[in-house]
Amino acid sequence: MCNYKQNNNDNKSRLWIWIVLAIIGVIAAWGLSWWLINKNIDCSIERGTFGDMFGAVNALFSGLAFAGLIVTLLYQKEELKLQREELKETRNELNAQKLEFQEQNKTMKRQRFENTFFNMLSLQQEIVANLSFEYYASPNIRPHNIPEEIFYRGVPKGQFHGREVFEGIYKHAVIEYNGIRYLDGIYKLLSNSGYAIYSNISITTRFDHYFRHLYRIVKYVDSSDLISDDERYEYACIARSQLSDYELVMLFYNCLTANGRAKFKPLIEKYSIFNNLREELLAKREHKKEYSEKAYDRYAE
Repeated sequence: MCNYKQNNNDNKSRLWIWIVLAIIGVIAAWGLSWWLINKNIDCSIERGTFGDMFGAVNALFSGLAFAGLIVTLLYQKEELKLQREELKETRNELNAQKLEFQEQNKTMKRQRFENTFFNMLSLQQEIVANLSFEYYASPNIRPHNIPEEIFYRGVPKGQFHGREVFEGIYKHAVIEYNGIRYLDGIYKLLSNSGYAIYSNISITTRFDHYFRHLYRIVKYVDSSDLISDDERYEYACIARSQLSDYELVMLFYNCLTANGRAKFKPLIEKYSIFNNLREELLAKREHKKEYSEKAYDRYAE
């Protein structure tokens, strides 16, 4: 922009110099012609012949006028060229500003999304940290003739806290169902009675808040208009990476209940949440078939 103004000013200055020089040259030529004619021509000759002697001066005037017109056109052409260059530079600047604005807008949207997303992850960790499960080393809940060290599988007596609650309830809790006590927690019950029994185990209700909020996190990733479709899977992976092995296996069975199948299971499969699921932790290996292959592998057919 500054270069254009400078060039334009220089061109105007040169044009005015040429115009002034042309005017001076015409006046000088006219004066010289008048002086020469007045000195050397006899005024007694016919006036028409006398006037014809100024034809050279008239031709000079016409030539200079034509030359001035050509100079003007050339400078106008140059000025138009500079204006086109200026317009091109202006368009480039506007396009660059547009791209910069789009990037800034995209960054602001991502920041808005991430503020909410990571706050939700933080709250999820608080929910996990506040989980607890008490168990008792009382003889009246231990089947007769089963040694305590076998019954509790080496787990300290007292309470499970935080993430260990998932493993504790899945593997070590005493689950009583239809008058039968299962010493290996939910794992043993699901092995004997099938995964459909999960929704009837009252002890799993302590995970309701956990699963509802985890569903909201994945649902937020799936439905937010602040990120692109390509970014959704990456953020779902971040949420998935927060889950321990036993959280994944408990989520596996929770999503096979009626509510889980309708809402959460499709998102599990869409974002391959069980990519890192340890199959050996399932009550039965064939339970894996309850989900499509995409639940375990993003690129599965």
